[in-house]
Amino acid sequence: MIKHATTITVIGFILLITGVMTLVLNLVGVDFILFEWIYRYNVALSLVFRFILIVTGFIMIYVGQTDWDREEA
Repeated sequence: MIKHATTITVIGFILLITGVMTLVLNLVGVDFILFEWIYRYNVALSLVFRFILIVTGFIMIYVGQTDWDREEA
């Protein structure tokens, strides 16, 4: 097990929830204030940034919850 698996999992959930929340808020026409700087540059760039947040969150959750000692090669 990774030493800081709980921390990695919590950070992954925060990234995942933030990414999904920004996508949902954008669908209803509201922008999340923390990411206002990315919205000013380009719409496509902000969409890519949101998907990167979501994918990174999933990866961190997976890494944090996997017991690497029991995995077979």
